[in-house]
Amino acid sequence: MESPSELSRRYIDRHNHGDLDGLLELVAENIDFKRAGDKPLRGTLAVRRQYQNDWHDHNHVVVTPNRIFESGRAAVIEIHVESGPPSNVGYDAVVVHEWNEADQLVRYRLYVDRAVLSRSDAR
Repeated sequence: MESPSELSRRYIDRHNHGDLDGLLELVAENIDFKRAGDKPLRGTLAVRRQYQNDWHDHNHVVVTPNRIFESGRAAVIEIHVESGPPSNVGYDAVVVHEWNEADQLVRYRLYVDRAVLSRSDAR
């Protein structure tokens, strides 16, 4: 069994490499998935569609973990997110990953601090 921090780092790495199938290997079939401002999602099919839409709408989305805290089977990660065109938005956030004993993500919560235009747009 891996630590929540290790699992969360792997999840973020797969996200950053656009490896949707690899990312979903870490996700439990009945995942409870909620991002700030979005409707809750349930299940891997809904999560797959969400990421496909996200990645279709942007040339890239890169998540940089800053600090990770663990509590039981949960990891709380302070992150910075940069998304490419067309939005060119960057934001700071906190994401909470809860992992089951089978090392699968069962609950995902994203709390956004504030969104700002990327440095590339500020010129």
